[in-house]
Amino acid sequence: FKNNLEEKLKIIEKAEALVEKEDINASFKELQDLHKIWKEDIGPVARELREEIWGKFSDVTKKIHDKRHEHFRSMKSKYDEIIQEKLAIVSQIFALDTSKNKNHNDWQQSINEVDKLRQAYFNAGKLPYSKSEEIWQQFKLATKKFNKDKNNFYKREKVSQQENLNEKNALIELA
Repeated sequence: FKNNLEEKLKIIEKAEALVEKEDINASFKELQDLHKIWKEDIGPVARELREEIWGKFSDVTKKIHDKRHEHFRSMKSKYDEIIQEKLAIVSQIFALDTSKNKNHNDWQQSINEVDKLRQAYFNAGKLPYSKSEEIWQQFKLATKKFNKDKNNFYKREKVSQQENLNEKNALIELA
């Protein structure tokens, strides 16, 4: 019983150290391992100490669980902020007026602006998959619209350049 008591006290010390750890998920996994060791690997302690020892371990476990629940609550509110930020960026991409782009320099400015918005979108943070997919599809749609407009401009430019080349070649032939 004495050896088991010492081992269980060591586990309580390890669990108390987990409360101070920054990585909540790692702490929780280690706590689960400690519970397994407590139940399966270490035998019983003296009857008069069982309640007290289990109470100490239970209290530490509760602290870690509370810390984990608080972490997830704060993450959920943070996700709401990230969603709003990403949706605002998508709106900005949709709102870009490319109809005023008449030459290559105009398009380069728009491309740089979209690149900055894309980077801001990715820097905003990660979302849970359930929300991420819907917002990602909106982002893809916005960038697809921009890229389609850009590609159409450059296709027209290429045709125009080819026509100019043909006219110049005709003048060369004529000369």
